[in-house]
Amino acid sequence: MYKTLNATPTKITSSTAVYTGACEFRGFLLGTDGVNDPVITIYNGASNAGGEIVPTATYDASALGLNGATGLQPGVHCDTGIYAEITCAGTVELVPYYAPFHPDSTLHRSIQGHKYRG
Repeated sequence: MYKTLNATPTKITSSTAVYTGACEFRGFLLGTDGVNDPVITIYNGASNAGGEIVPTATYDASALGLNGATGLQPGVHCDTGIYAEITCAGTVELVPYYAPFHPDSTLHRSIQGHKYRG
């Protein structure tokens, strides 16, 4: 049986550390003002000094619907956190999806496997 624990999604509007600590990045959704194309990069780390886990990309603000990288299964393990870098002349909303990593918990997710212990 799989157990899924996600952190409560939170909307961010500017570059920031999304989470500090080991975690699993699972994707994001992106909302725009419909006019100004945002440039988004997601990093493994507490700053933009870490390695990119979502490469720098410009998202089309005029596209209908939501943009974003979602459904990353089993997810991307981040050693020290997640940092989102956002550049946009207008309004943009990024909602990252991730799960904190708890190695001593019964809900520990094995880095090698896809099942939780428990």
